Amino acid sequence: MRMRLMLFIAFSFSIADAMLAQQCSQIASHPICAQSEASQGSMVPFDFNIGCYAATMNYCFYLETGSNAGSAVMAIQREDCDYVYINPITGVAQTAQDSIFITIVGFPQNADPCDASNYTYQSPCFLLQQQVGFYDIPNLPTNASLMVIVGSNHNTNFGPCSFKIHFSGVPFELNTTVDPLFIFAGQQAFLNVTGASENADYSWTPDEFVSNPTSPNPTAFPRESTVFFVTSNIGPCVVADSVSLPVGIPVSFSNAISPNGDYINDEWIINGIEKFEQAEVSIYDRWGQSVFHSIGYGTPWNGTNRGKFLPTGSYYYVIQLNSPVVYIEPLVGYLSIVR
Repeated sequence: MRMRLMLFIAFSFSIADAMLAQQCSQIASHPICAQSEASQGSMVPFDFNIGCYAATMNYCFYLETGSNAGSAVMAIQREDCDYVYINPITGVAQTAQDSIFITIVGFPQNADPCDASNYTYQSPCFLLQQQVGFYDIPNLPTNASLMVIVGSNHNTNFGPCSFKIHFSGVPFELNTTVDPLFIFAGQQAFLNVTGASENADYSWTPDEFVSNPTSPNPTAFPRESTVFFVTSNIGPCVVADSVSLPVGIPVSFSNAISPNGDYINDEWIINGIEKFEQAEVSIYDRWGQSVFHSIGYGTPWNGTNRGKFLPTGSYYYVIQLNSPVVYIEPLVGYLSIVR
C-alpha cells in the first residue's frame, strides 16, 4: 500500500507539473490587450504557489507593458464560479461564490514563464469575493513581460470556474503629443508618440501630411486643422491614439481701403505675407480686368492702376501663397475702395 501511495503521489505531482507547464507555455495564445474586449478564461486544476499566491485551479494570461510608467486598473468579473453546499445548521442547500485570487509575475523576455526562478517581479495578491472587482496596480514595470495568474480552490466536482479580466491605464497606452500646439498653414509641427514596445512599428494617418508615416516622431505639415491618428503595438496588442493640430490662415487683412491721403488705411496691408516670398497677389475690377498683380508683396496696393486712382467700388482679389512646405488653397474674395 505504501508503494502504491507513493506512486500515486508522484503521479499526481507529474500531472500537476505537466498541466502547469502546459498553462505557462500557452500564455502567448492568451494575451490581454487593454484596448480590446475583456479576456476570458476558465480555470483548470493544477497547483500554483508563488509568494502570497496559492490556488489549486488556475488560468494564465500573457500581458505586456509599454514604455510609459503609471498606474493601471485591473477589472475582473466572475462568469461561473459558484458552488452549492449544505448548510450544516439548517441542512438547506445554498449557493456560494468562490473566492478568486489574482497575482501578476514578471519574467525576462524569452525566458520560461513556468520557471519561478526567472521571476523578477510579483504584484500584490488580490482577492475577488464579489461579482465584479476593480484593483489599482501602481507599480507595474515598464517594457515588461508579465503573466497574470487567476485561480481559486474551486472543486471541479461543482463544475467550471470562469471569469473575464481586463486591464487599462498608462502602461498599456500610447501618449501622443504635437509641438507647437497651433500652426499657420505652411508651417510645420513635430509629432511624437511614446508608450509602445521597443522596436515597435508605427503607422500615421493621414500619411500625406507627415514626413515619415512609420516613424514615432515625424514632422507634420497639414494645410488645415487635422486630427492625426497613430497605431503601434505593445507586445502582441495593437494600440492607437490621436492628437489634434489646429491650423490657422497664415495671413490677415481688412476688406476695404480708403486711399484719401490721410495715412490711415491708405494701403491694403496683408499681415504675414512677408513669410511667403513667392506669394502672388492679383486684383481685378468688376469686368475681370487686372488692376494689380505682384509676385511677393513688397509694395502694398494703394488703390491705383498704373499710377491712376481707381474709382470707388468692389474689386476681386486672389492671393496665392505658394508655400514651399504644403499646398494652401488660394484666398479669394472682395475688397472695396472707399473714398
